[in-house]
Amino acid sequence: MGTYEKEIEESAKILSTATHGSAFCGAGNSEESGIATFRDPGGLWDQVDPVEVGTAEGLISALDRNADKLLPVFMEMLDSFEQADHNPGHKALADLESMGLLTSVITQNVDNLHQEAGSLEVIEVHGNLFRMKCLSCNRIKDVERKPFVSEIKEKLNAMTEFTLTSMASLAPVCDTCSSMMRPDVVMFGEAVQHLPKAFGISQNTDVMLVLGTSGNVYPAAYFPIEAKKAGARVIVINPTENAFSAVTDVYIPLKTGEALPAIVDKIKERAH
Repeated sequence: MGTYEKEIEESAKILSTATHGSAFCGAGNSEESGIATFRDPGGLWDQVDPVEVGTAEGLISALDRNADKLLPVFMEMLDSFEQADHNPGHKALADLESMGLLTSVITQNVDNLHQEAGSLEVIEVHGNLFRMKCLSCNRIKDVERKPFVSEIKEKLNAMTEFTLTSMASLAPVCDTCSSMMRPDVVMFGEAVQHLPKAFGISQNTDVMLVLGTSGNVYPAAYFPIEAKKAGARVIVINPTENAFSAVTDVYIPLKTGEALPAIVDKIKERAH
């Protein structure tokens, strides 16, 4: 990490003066916790056609035609969500919030790891897999990630046949109206969540951390651009690429879980 000591020191200097700091997080943050990205080689979209299963209607149709063929993909996903834990990058974001330097985390991830690490103000533009929404009355219900996934896996392992009907039986039931609930995530063709709030944060932040995102998903990829237009300093941490070079003040080509705790330590040193 010594090669990037200058960048880490500069980032700590910038962040230590933040009054409305924010973070914009992508799939790379979750990948460090063992959750594979959908788009990268070997990810979900290499195993199934996103056009086929990326919409609610498409997923139902695919399950109706060949639920048993989708089962291994589902089990792999469930395994990764069950085994994952928040990583040092997630914890560093929560630390920055508790230090008063970060006011919010805008995330494209749906795994609840930011909240589990202690972040309080999390704007989930693509929703949350572990927040259920009733299809009839829109009631919202949070579920605990690991016990919920374990229960789903047990039910799947107990099944003797895999059909649309049997897979639908895995869905939670609404406590209010007894209708089926689904994960409150954004599928293809559905509206991004909390978009005005996320843009508002981007336009009022003085420092934005851009963490583990390829910048390929819009409109979320506009957030750092809006932040820079409003005069914010932009710090990008990504081991593979900087998709926001045109608006970047500091770029650190490391994993978030390596760079961000080091920045937090530098900020604490500066405070003494």
